[in-house]
Amino acid sequence: MSLDPSPIAHGDFATLKAGLKSMWESCDYGRLAPYLQRGALEFFVRLAVAPASRMLDVGCGTGQLAILAARQGIRVTGLDIAANLVEQARARAALGGLEVSVDQGDAESLPYEDASFDVLVSLFGAMFAPRPEVVAAEMVRVCKPGGRIVMANWTPEGHMGQMVRVIGKYLRPLPIPPPLRWGEESATAVGTCQSPGPSGPSDLPASSWP
Repeated sequence: MSLDPSPIAHGDFATLKAGLKSMWESCDYGRLAPYLQRGALEFFVRLAVAPASRMLDVGCGTGQLAILAARQGIRVTGLDIAANLVEQARARAALGGLEVSVDQGDAESLPYEDASFDVLVSLFGAMFAPRPEVVAAEMVRVCKPGGRIVMANWTPEGHMGQMVRVIGKYLRPLPIPPPLRWGEESATAVGTCQSPGPSGPSDLPASSWP
């Protein structure tokens, strides 16, 4: 399915979302994930999540963070829009004998009750959703008061940001905010990406690895 930008211009978000979902399901991210495991581990260690905490991994992919969290006794739930990645994450958890709930769903419509999680994380995942303000509002909604929302996002000045700018010169742009906006501290600090707790903005609003 092509990602034709014309539908969203006419308010047809469903067509756009279906195209994005199809795009992720057509890629075998599982083959790339092992090469990113070191970065995932570094990110997870910095979180310092207490055992028995309830954690939601938004855009969990093959379960890189979710698996690490489950090994530390954290009650973790993973969510991803791509069915194939959900299946891979479930298989990895089962292989390791770990209790990890992995759901297929949309970051713009999280299928959880209000104030369900102590910590919400996203490692280069939620930033790809087409409506950042909706994703941010949903993450805040399901986060417990005093909880944390922690994201690792590409930054405009980082390696991935520079690569995106180069590739973007040769592609027809989609009429949605670029993922790199999540990596701008000015956008996350004064925008809607705020934790409902006293800690304020997400702990790592502009973290990335080259």
